Amino acid sequence: MHRESRFAAYGAVLGDPAARAFSLTGFVARLPQSMTGIGIVLLVSLTSGSFGRAGLVAAAVTVAGAVAAPLWGRVMDRAGQARVLVGTALGYAAGVAVVVVSVERRLPLGLTLAGALLAGLCFTPTGSSVRARWSHRLRDSPLLDTAFAIEAVIDELTFVVGPVLVTFLATSVEPAAGLVVCAVVGVLGSLLLAVQRGTEPPRRPRLHAADRTTRLPLRLLAMVVIASWACGGVFGSMEVVVVAFAREHGVLSSSGVLLMCWAVGSMVAGLVAGLVSWRRPPLVRYRIGAVALALTLVPMPFVGPAWLLGVLLTVSGFAIAPTLIASVSVIQTSVPPVRLTEALGWSGTGMSAGVATGAALGGMTVDGMASMGGFALVVGFGVLLVVGAALVRTPAPVAQELLDAPAR
Repeated sequence: MHRESRFAAYGAVLGDPAARAFSLTGFVARLPQSMTGIGIVLLVSLTSGSFGRAGLVAAAVTVAGAVAAPLWGRVMDRAGQARVLVGTALGYAAGVAVVVVSVERRLPLGLTLAGALLAGLCFTPTGSSVRARWSHRLRDSPLLDTAFAIEAVIDELTFVVGPVLVTFLATSVEPAAGLVVCAVVGVLGSLLLAVQRGTEPPRRPRLHAADRTTRLPLRLLAMVVIASWACGGVFGSMEVVVVAFAREHGVLSSSGVLLMCWAVGSMVAGLVAGLVSWRRPPLVRYRIGAVALALTLVPMPFVGPAWLLGVLLTVSGFAIAPTLIASVSVIQTSVPPVRLTEALGWSGTGMSAGVATGAALGGMTVDGMASMGGFALVVGFGVLLVVGAALVRTPAPVAQELLDAPAR
């Protein structure tokens, strides 16, 4: 496909008013994904002075989200998205409120962790919801890859806007301001997405265990979860380590800008990926992306000035979006359409668990070994990502034929 036709594909996808509406609303609803972790790290570290404590609380949010994501995805597939989006958004806001109050009033850590767990359990699964809507709307269309590229770009755009916004609010207004805005935006975005009932995928309330066309490829998902865990470990540890690096170099207020550099690189790569007519299958692209991302992390433990870290993060970001786009395509082409939201939820579980692990280990490593040790941990997660991607196997041709059969 020529580049001109790929640009036309962007126009065709975004020219659908209903699809454009749920995609843009999904951007607003997803902002908390990029704001919650760094918001917690800033609030707790600025209030208590401990990055280890901050990483623990941030990890609690993401661990709970990891457990809940596939369950919410399954409920969405069966009962519809609207009810889940409304309920989880309100629960998330309540959990954030508990975290803010307990930290600011120096209440016991257990209460802070309880609020973080509640927020994580109710973390609104908007990313899976939007991708499931695209898959339903463009099923069997070559435009679906373009739609996934758009969503990858929007994911990264949230990491351009979110960290800068929450850092500005936490360092210039007050430490809790970032999380408060995060909760308000999350509720508003989820409610706006929930009212768009016309683009929801159809409900599938009954999935028969004997029906092989609705079975999930468990071996594939297990390997994807492992690889996603390692990728999440890169993201979670990087978030904590960059804040610590900025603090060590006296540029704490620029920590959001540094993370924005990472997201900008990924966003640009996502836009380019949407213009490419891929000849290699998604699994091959996923493995290549994993190797490229890991290699870009290697110089970071040895970086000196903050501006150089910004350059390295931008270069590293170029590998993120294509890797994530390929991982979504691997899942989308390997699972029954009626189980797609749930399958994406399992991928999100691995990612969230990795972010939690990375945040917790990153906080402890920074407390003991400063940011240089933290960046070494990030490199370690990159190596694990390469190993995990190498272990992923797509379904055999016979199984794929069953996936393509019509659902009963």
